[in-house]
Amino acid sequence: MLNIAICDDDDLIAHQIESVLHNIGDEENVKIDTDVFYSGNDLVREISSGKKFDLIYMDIQMENGDGITAAKNIRKKDEDVMIIFISSYDRYVMELFHLDVFSFIRKPIDRDSFVQIFLEANQRICSRNHFFSFKYKSQEYKVLCKEILYFESKARQINIHVRDGNKYVFNGKLSEVEKGLSSGKVTFLRIHQSYLVNYLLIKSRSKSNVTLINGEVLPISEDRQKEFSKEYGRLLRGEIYV
Repeated sequence: MLNIAICDDDDLIAHQIESVLHNIGDEENVKIDTDVFYSGNDLVREISSGKKFDLIYMDIQMENGDGITAAKNIRKKDEDVMIIFISSYDRYVMELFHLDVFSFIRKPIDRDSFVQIFLEANQRICSRNHFFSFKYKSQEYKVLCKEILYFESKARQINIHVRDGNKYVFNGKLSEVEKGLSSGKVTFLRIHQSYLVNYLLIKSRSKSNVTLINGEVLPISEDRQKEFSKEYGRLLRGEIYV
């Protein structure tokens, strides 16, 4: 499911975009959920309240909160959401580079160009949204890998600790989890017999422990310190791509 926000103070254009998106979803078998906002301020408030979007279509010139200011505020809350700007004016393009904008669509909207840009954006989103799937008590679950802080092995069970504070549990072996994640887009490092940690969410490290972005400190076992230091250093130098 793609969660998409459309932000344009022109009701006609906003619903034109919404209609085209749902048509593309039907044609390409992509599940899409859309929310329409008529000002940048309203969209920023929604995201600040915790709403997550995969993709935002943003008009630049709006009376109640322009798109560029809104995008700057959104980036403070969400570094990952993809933003596509829509405008009749090319003069704003240079201002958009530092906002990590995915693309720019000129008004009036050309459907073929719109479809192509959407498909490219969807491909990018799918490539980074890798999930870890598991089953517990006959229920199937999936967790976004980039949101997982670490896996913890405890009493024949695996605890999954997630950025939002939630914790999931299932029966399994940490070695099997590690093997299953080895070819994924998110790199996890084994620091201890009991811990498998998301490299991207390590805030700092010393010889004997790592500190995660939530402030939690986990130990690095003595027998893994050398290998962890080597692997961590290679990642920092970009010899391993994540």
